[in-house]
Amino acid sequence: MKKYLIIALSITFLYSCNKSNDTTEGGHHHETKTPLNEQTEAMLAIHDSIMPHMDKLMDLKKQLKNDVKITDSLLALKSTNALKIRKEEALKITSQLDSTDKAMMNWMHEFKFDTLEKLDKTEAASYVADQKMKIESVREQMNKSLSDANQFIEKTKKK
Repeated sequence: MKKYLIIALSITFLYSCNKSNDTTEGGHHHETKTPLNEQTEAMLAIHDSIMPHMDKLMDLKKQLKNDVKITDSLLALKSTNALKIRKEEALKITSQLDSTDKAMMNWMHEFKFDTLEKLDKTEAASYVADQKMKIESVREQMNKSLSDANQFIEKTKKK
């Protein structure tokens, strides 16, 4: 949890450092929004929309790991095909959640505001477009893994 908070604060800090003291309408250092700024803001908005889900992701991983322990105990008492399938599914979804967590961390570590400052306008636009595609992919992965985990947990509660 602390790791995610530190990373989120670091990104926020870096973003705020990118703004000058001479802000205009909307808090931007340019007199008008350029497509690049709008593109960058759209990319960061995607990140900001999925970052709060990281706590839920961690909570679901914990629940699934607990379910695997319980299933292992039940398998030790009586091995059934249904329990084996349940364990395999829980492990598969836990792996999905781990991959999503890693994808989010990788994106946050790889994206650099200082890279934008060093690039000309065309290169910067290309860099932001590439980063936006990557964070959109993380969002899709996040939505799928959370949905799969929630469905699994709901299904196992009914049994």
